[in-house]
Formats: sequence, structure tokens, C-alpha cells
Amino acid sequence: GVPVEDMQSLTIASLSAADVAKQYEHIRELGKGTYGKVDLVAHRTQGTKIALKFVTKNKTKLKSFLREYSLTGSLSCSPFIVKVLDVLFETDDSYVFGQEYAPAGDLFDIIPPQVGLPEEMVKRCMQQLGLALDFIHTKNLVHRDVKPENVLLFDRECRRIKLADFGMTRRVGCRVKRVSGTIPYTAPEVCRATGSEGFLVTTSLDVWAFGVLVFCMLTGNFPWEAALPVDAFYEEFRRWQKAGCPVGTYPSQWRRFTDDALRMFQRLLAAEPEKRCGVKDVFCFIKYELVSELRRRASYRAKRGERSSSGVCTGSCTSSSSSSSSRASHRHPEPSTPPGTSCLRPAPLKRSVLSDPLSSREEAGQHPSPGRDKNKSQMVMATAIEICV
Repeated sequence: GVPVEDMQSLTIASLSAADVAKQYEHIRELGKGTYGKVDLVAHRTQGTKIALKFVTKNKTKLKSFLREYSLTGSLSCSPFIVKVLDVLFETDDSYVFGQEYAPAGDLFDIIPPQVGLPEEMVKRCMQQLGLALDFIHTKNLVHRDVKPENVLLFDRECRRIKLADFGMTRRVGCRVKRVSGTIPYTAPEVCRATGSEGFLVTTSLDVWAFGVLVFCMLTGNFPWEAALPVDAFYEEFRRWQKAGCPVGTYPSQWRRFTDDALRMFQRLLAAEPEKRCGVKDVFCFIKYELVSELRRRASYRAKRGERSSSGVCTGSCTSSSSSSSSRASHRHPEPSTPPGTSCLRPAPLKRSVLSDPLSSREEAGQHPSPGRDKNKSQMVMATAIEICV
């Protein structure tokens, strides 16, 4: 039951582009990012469709690539984690491994902007992702990049989904450098970390990202751009938490949720890492309604935004006039906005990329990866070193 990524010897073959074309028929590109791409191919002999993940050599060290491959292999015994295949090789410019093909794409593709997914679909995702993360955490590991782009779908109703992309996974207790940049799923303690001090890896990082992901699935928006005081939406949410999450006074992005959902988010998105719950704790909330349908409509916030013809906040925000008397207790001032900024609006979903300094091009240049000699016919023996580097 112990992951075997620490000291696993792997044999990585060198293939030319012609060799790859002989073995696999290219069907289409599934995705492309900063560090490489994923192609859908079919094995020419067996006819099996697989996803080939190409990781660019000049942006990722071989040991980082092998860490991801071996880690995914050791975790894919879980039915909620993507399976890697016995396909591992390098080309002139990329390291490559194969994994099972998810025919329905990723979770990001199906979330309607400004609307969100049906609640029952969200709950199915919560349950499966919660089990995936809990399994990872029992292995003393932290995914560190939980987001909809890394959730693969095997059907469009989310009855079978799997967590993928373990390139940033690290052991609990490791001290790592600050990631390059922040995304809405990044926990506040990571956003505040400095490059010199870094931060300790804990399972609470995944819990925070999981909470933000649930919000995104339910609303079709980000709750904030970054968990920093300069972000007005985050600061409004933080002040509400600091005040004890008073009933009847809700941050502007959170009014649509039921009291049960708000209690869940309070536990997942606690500002102090030690106060966050475990991912399995959300299972007790799945039986409750999470969204008040009356406030789920995208028009709810749009009507509020129309009140200012100039597009700049001019005063307090209230519920719509047709229902203001019945929901008067939900009125509260808008969060203060830095001078010169426009009226606060929900942050739309977009694909997000985090950069891990350990896999950067500069560091790869300082520490040449083994097995990159000119003789490409040789078989290269490499070791996936201790995950905490």
C-alpha cells in the first residue's frame, strides 16, 4: 500500500518521430499547455485508443517526468485516479507516457459559464473527487493542482470521473518553493509565501482547492482571482469569516447558497490551514440542498450590475426590488474597491496554469537530465528520486 515512487528504476526507450508514427496512428490533439501536449492516438496493431502525454524536455527535468509517471502508476489502483499504461519513451524533444483515454474531455469543458452544473452532477463529482483526494492523502501525498482541467470525464453526466496530472504532487511535510504565480484555487498561505522561505506541503492545500472547485462547479464563476487582501471578493469573504459568518449577512458571491452549503464552505475554505476539514467531511453535506434555486439564476447578479450606468459601484447592494422586502436581512454593503477600479463582477472561469519552479527550464538547464546523449538507440536507465526535492 506504500507508493513506490521514491526509488523506482524505469527504462525509457528512445524513439524517433518515424518510430512513433509506425506504432501509433495520430487521431487528434486533446490539449496543449505550457509544458507539453496530450494527443489521442490509436495503437496500429491492437487498435486501442490511448492518450499520449508529451512533456517538453527543455521545460521539465527527466526526474520530474519520471516522478509523475511512477506516482500516477502507484496511485491508479484507485478507481477515481487516471491509469497510466505501460508506455514510456522519449523523442528528440519530449518525454512521453501513455494513459487511459477519457472520451468526454475534462470537467472545465462542461461547466456553463455564469451558470454552473446541475446540483446532482456536482454532488457526483464531489463524491468521486473526495474519494480520490482522500486516497492520495492516506498515502501521505498532496496533489497540489486540483482544478477542473485535471478532472477527466468518461461520460458527460459525471457518473465516472478521474483525477489526473500528478506533476506537482509532493509528500506531506516537504518544504517547497513558492509556485510561480497564483490561480483562484491556490490557498492563501501559498499566495503569501515568499520564494526564499517557501511553504510546507499539507493536505489542507488540496482541501482549499477542492472547496474553490465546488464553488466553480455550482456557479460557473471563480469566487475570486486570488486569495489575497488586494482581491476585493476574497477580502469580503475573509471579513465575513472573521466576523463569525453571521447568518443573514453574506458575501456578494455567496448569497445563492443554502445555510448547509455555507457551513460546508466555511470548513473547506477556513483561512487557517489547521482549521480546514478533511475532504471526506463534505460527504455529510451531499444529502442537503446546496443552492437556493431562487438565487441561482445568472440574472440575479446581472440586475444588480445594471443599477450603475457608469459601471462603477455607487453604493450598497441589495436584493432585487421585487423581493427586497422578503430578503431585507440579506442586504449589506459591497466590499470596498481600490480607487479607479470598476464595479465588482464575478470572475469568469478560465483555464489556469501553475508553474512549479522545480520543473522550470532554468533549473533543468543547471541540472542536465540523464539519458539525453546523442546515441538515441541506447536504452536509458533513470531513477525517480525522492519526491521531496
